[in-house]
Amino acid sequence: MKSKYQKKPRKPRKQDTTREKTGKNNEISRLFPEAWEVFLVFLKARGDRITQTRRIVLEHALRRKDHFKADDLAGDLAGGANRVSRGTVYRTLALLVQAGIVREIRDTDTHAHFEPVFDREHHEHMICDECGKFIEFVDRGLAEHIA
Repeated sequence: MKSKYQKKPRKPRKQDTTREKTGKNNEISRLFPEAWEVFLVFLKARGDRITQTRRIVLEHALRRKDHFKADDLAGDLAGGANRVSRGTVYRTLALLVQAGIVREIRDTDTHAHFEPVFDREHHEHMICDECGKFIEFVDRGLAEHIA
């Protein structure tokens, strides 16, 4: 999903589900500066504050490779040197959604789930009614009808 705050069109990257842990870290190291720059432009355009806690939430959200709940991310950031309050996580996730860096997906119980979409090919989701598993798929025809 492209954010209107991105400076140039990007080629979608292919998902590699066999990445090792170091591969994920390298990918975050590559993506984070670009995503942070997009987020900075977004925050400045709104006149919002630029804080270290927002930076931490962005970095941790980009590290997630699942469809996570805000509480999951808040739990990850509840302790340690980079502690971030639950309220800050919720507010920052809302800003990341508005900036087009993270996508919000609602399940059948209206629970909000999030996934990083920065520099990823646009895709849709089906959610299994029985187990709640998210199934990602790309359908260009469907995407045209939704937009």
